[in-house]
Amino acid sequence: MPKRLLHHVAPMLLAALLVGGAHAVTVSRLQVRIVTGAQELVAGSTVELRIYEAGGGMRRLSLAHGEAWPRDSTRVVELSLPQPLDSRTVTRFAIYYHAATPLAPPWEVASAQVQLPSASGEPQRLLDATLEGVIAGAGELATIEREPGELLCRSDADCDDHLACDGRERCAPHAAGADARGCVRGQPMMCPVNQVCVETRGCVGLDGKAAAPPKAP
Repeated sequence: MPKRLLHHVAPMLLAALLVGGAHAVTVSRLQVRIVTGAQELVAGSTVELRIYEAGGGMRRLSLAHGEAWPRDSTRVVELSLPQPLDSRTVTRFAIYYHAATPLAPPWEVASAQVQLPSASGEPQRLLDATLEGVIAGAGELATIEREPGELLCRSDADCDDHLACDGRERCAPHAAGADARGCVRGQPMMCPVNQVCVETRGCVGLDGKAAAPPKAP
């Protein structure tokens, strides 16, 4: 399927690699791994992770806090997200850079990956992408924009958030209330009075003991 490149403000932007989409569950933390090139990151420079989501939303997450990054070094930044992220809604991501001074040399990124935690313990790369390139002055290295058709669900399994208590999600792109991926939220599980829903266990009493199966809503 053809993909189009978005306009990038970095005048020396090199190629970004994108290979399909990762189907990770919703996550609340990310790990960013950046390998610097032949030039150090000058102290005071701005480095951000920018995540673009279906519907036009963008998240800006700071990766540098005024410190210098040595050349030919690996930087690992752990990020906690104020709002959970479903990687299936990500259209592209970018490493944004703004030099501390106009005289700062171009900054080379030898490798940049955004890693998602997974149940298997093996981290997954966001969009299966690795970025590399040179940014002069101010700009970003970004993945290729995903076409809208790539985001749409094809089955209920594409919408499953792997949480039982919030009900079964459906793939219904034309239904009222469908999100940008065409998914419709499920109906939360209704437990009897004095019982609560616990993932992997279903309805349990307030004492934590398993309860009888709830009635279907």
